Amino acid sequence: MSKTKSYFTILAAAVIIVAVGYIMNIASIKSFTAQCLGFAGQNVLSVSAAVCAFIFLGNKNYWLIILGCAIAAAIIIQFLIIGHGAGIITLAARTVTFLAIVFLMNFVKLLINK
Repeated sequence: MSKTKSYFTILAAAVIIVAVGYIMNIASIKSFTAQCLGFAGQNVLSVSAAVCAFIFLGNKNYWLIILGCAIAAAIIIQFLIIGHGAGIITLAARTVTFLAIVFLMNFVKLLINK
């Protein structure tokens, strides 16, 4: 399976999960998606995701490094910038948003290079 097909399959699965959550009115999926979309609009998270995506591009363990950066960014943003603690769901939403931004950037790069 090519890299483009793998990226497209992951994207399709994510869209289907979110669509089913909205169609079946699953509150946890709807609120998590709304939280992620809200965090995606924050410049600090979006810029740090873009910077990490370009800095670590071409490394052997790219997605493992990006996952570590996403977790670190979520914790740093929550405790140093916002200034107080948060629940695991909030930190998970920031991490997923970070990973989604990097994923979409890599997918677009892949499509442009084809």
